[in-house]
Amino acid sequence: MRGGGVFRFSSMASSSPRLLALLLAWLCAVATAEAADTLRQGKLLSAADTLVSSPDGVFEVGFFPPDLKQPSRLYLGVWYRGITPRTVVWVANRAAPATSAAPSLALTDAGELQVLDGAPAANGTAAPPLLWSSNVSRAAPRGGYYSAVIMDSGSLQVRSDDGVLWDSFWHPTDTILSGMQIAVRSPGPPGRGTAERMLFTSWASETDPAPGRYALGLDPSGSGQAYIWRDGNDIYWRSGQWTGVNFIGIPWRPLYLSGYTYSNDRDLGPHYTYTATNSSLQRFVVLPNGTDICYMVKNSSQQWETVWFQPSNECEYYAACGPNAQCIAGQDGKAKCTCLKGFQPKLWGQWNAGNWSEGCTRNPPLGCQVNKSGDGFLPIGNIKWPDLSYWMSTVADEPGCKNACLNNCSCGAYVHTTTTGCLVWGNELIDMHELSTGAYTLNLKLPASELPGERFAVWKIATIISGVVIFILVACLVLWWKRGKNIKVHRSWRSRHSSTWSQQNSAMLDISQSIRFDDEVEDGKSHELKVYSLDRIKAATCNFSDSNKLGEGGFGPVYMGTLPGGEEVAVKRLCRNSGQGLEEFKNEVILIAKLQHRNLVRLLGCCIQRDEKILVYEYMPNKSLDAFLFNPEKQGLLDWSKRFDIIEGIARGLLYLHRDSRLRVVHRDLKASNILLDADMNPKISDFGMARMFGGDQNQFNTNRVVGTFGYMSPEYAMEGIFSVKSDVYSFGVLILEIITGKRAVSFHYHQDSLNIAGYAWRQWNEDKATELIDPLIRTSCSVRQVLRCIHISLLCVQDHADERPDIPTVIKMLSNDSMSLPNPRPPTLMLRGREIESSRSSEKDQSHSIGTVSMTQLHGR
Repeated sequence: MRGGGVFRFSSMASSSPRLLALLLAWLCAVATAEAADTLRQGKLLSAADTLVSSPDGVFEVGFFPPDLKQPSRLYLGVWYRGITPRTVVWVANRAAPATSAAPSLALTDAGELQVLDGAPAANGTAAPPLLWSSNVSRAAPRGGYYSAVIMDSGSLQVRSDDGVLWDSFWHPTDTILSGMQIAVRSPGPPGRGTAERMLFTSWASETDPAPGRYALGLDPSGSGQAYIWRDGNDIYWRSGQWTGVNFIGIPWRPLYLSGYTYSNDRDLGPHYTYTATNSSLQRFVVLPNGTDICYMVKNSSQQWETVWFQPSNECEYYAACGPNAQCIAGQDGKAKCTCLKGFQPKLWGQWNAGNWSEGCTRNPPLGCQVNKSGDGFLPIGNIKWPDLSYWMSTVADEPGCKNACLNNCSCGAYVHTTTTGCLVWGNELIDMHELSTGAYTLNLKLPASELPGERFAVWKIATIISGVVIFILVACLVLWWKRGKNIKVHRSWRSRHSSTWSQQNSAMLDISQSIRFDDEVEDGKSHELKVYSLDRIKAATCNFSDSNKLGEGGFGPVYMGTLPGGEEVAVKRLCRNSGQGLEEFKNEVILIAKLQHRNLVRLLGCCIQRDEKILVYEYMPNKSLDAFLFNPEKQGLLDWSKRFDIIEGIARGLLYLHRDSRLRVVHRDLKASNILLDADMNPKISDFGMARMFGGDQNQFNTNRVVGTFGYMSPEYAMEGIFSVKSDVYSFGVLILEIITGKRAVSFHYHQDSLNIAGYAWRQWNEDKATELIDPLIRTSCSVRQVLRCIHISLLCVQDHADERPDIPTVIKMLSNDSMSLPNPRPPTLMLRGREIESSRSSEKDQSHSIGTVSMTQLHGR
């Protein structure tokens, strides 16, 4: 105490020796209590000292060697006191161990914790190395001071009279303790949140606290799901959606006992608070092998007991069976994959060999994809809901959710509960496995022919029709019997003409015919399109042999064939009973036959015989762009010069479709898999089944059938069914970004803050980090200036509003003229993750402009 305080104390002491002794004992007790759990500013904690939490002494802070074989490597950590072996829950300098004999923990006057590899420097001596700091400092309140305190919760806090400045719970290592808040961004003082990503990162090994390969955190999109990532970006495990009570992918009882609660506020956003629900010590840990495990201390032995862990079997690894497949774990924990009803393996050979990564594809396709009605839903119980769901915020009930999915051809499943609202999925359903209990029902969208009730109805209709046909045949036989002479005459007539008919039919099977049509160019030059017989096609493809199969298109498989004379062709066989449909087939035949351009795939002929509808194209030996762009073994073959040539070639193909042909054509499904590469790696746009033609005075069109691929569809088309040439411009912008990054558009859903590649690219461009978008394989050899210009152009192409996007002629000028100034792109507000995608347009009387509005919020992306 200062001045008069000391004088008064002395006077009091002289008058009462007994009172003096009592006061001294009290002061010693206070000082000892403060020293036990508190470090004052300006003070040090040496390697020989520890702080112990009060009042119960549950946790201890100090320096420790995690590897007894290397006792000189020390770390500052927090561990449970009184439990053997030492159980560490938090480490400060995990990336930089102390190696000196006297490391220390200091608290500066500005409230910053520092781990030093030695004692603080005396005057004139060098300062010891700084191994770690809390990296938060602020002048103490007037007349106040800072102190570091270890709490019985395990939280190490820097406090002052103004409150908590820093908390170890805001910057965890690998352990979740009771009282922690788990959020996308690390919490901070009230009203001053941080921008740091909150992750629980495993140790590198059992004896090495350095950051390991696995990290647990919440989905950056705001879906509320927890993920474990491996090596930064690779999803290893997923909790599933939060139902209001538990995570859909975690058994209900252990989660309930763990005491997780969900909330959403302005500072933290969506987050969970973990509160242990009994008096036993509990903790969740991300182990070095990627397992998320829950331990509880047995009161009898004071030893840790495993309560729960995941992944616990092969089905809990992310996307173990690929898309559109369900995983069922055996008693030995091994995975067994089956395609969902209405789907078949995408690659039969790999599937039968036990490689399920490619998953399954629809067979037959949805009714809406073949211009028919009759789709319905099949409930699937006890299943983990797939990833990449969308929350439809304006749908209030289950019938509305069902209709919203039914009326959107790109919707493949839906769920509606009172706690989650309406969740819908696209046509690729990822990461599903069977659960034993606690799961809700997923409603899978299927064509009517695949629904159990519909099959019975079809059987009844077929029975009735068969009865009617039999009745008519019997009636005809009776009439013929009564008119015997007429029957004889009829037989005689058939006998005379049978030979002629047989010859004509044989000619049709043996020899190809041709159809003449006018070219699309202005000179009206006439061309011929060959019509092949089915037998000719079968001979060319070895009867559609699997060994000739090139892949699976949207409406059927594609085979390589060899015509007489050795010409190689690509044969697209549309599914018989559920394929592309006559309308799309006519579209593709008429469009491709008339459109002639070096950057469009050339149609050589077709076959329409019995139930078969077949297209014959020129063969592309290098297959599609995605086979190179997203294949690690082939990416290196695409240097920047070749990638830029591909971008320009696609642009020239679109220029022909949008402007230079007589009727403007909108492709509607422009993506990497629909860009084929010839022997010289020249790009050719293919798959015109979804294309539409515009008249000379038409600028946009409206459709009731929204078809295409998520990630490539423009906002106005995905939400309102309105498409125009600017819809293709949007897809082209996404395609440019894929070519530059070497990553799929949908690959950003699990580790970035943006819904897709467009939102992420704009953020990097806006923060002057656009060079980080460049594929590392070409980063050192490309023209950075040219690549950055292409990124700028792509961002203009993916603007939210169609009228803000350049047309293709302008895009080509931008690509070819480096001196042409470019406007600044607006931020893609509809593409930011976790935000509501909402259209404020109301339905108007003129149906060519709008079909109504749909409001959709994507909680995770994917």
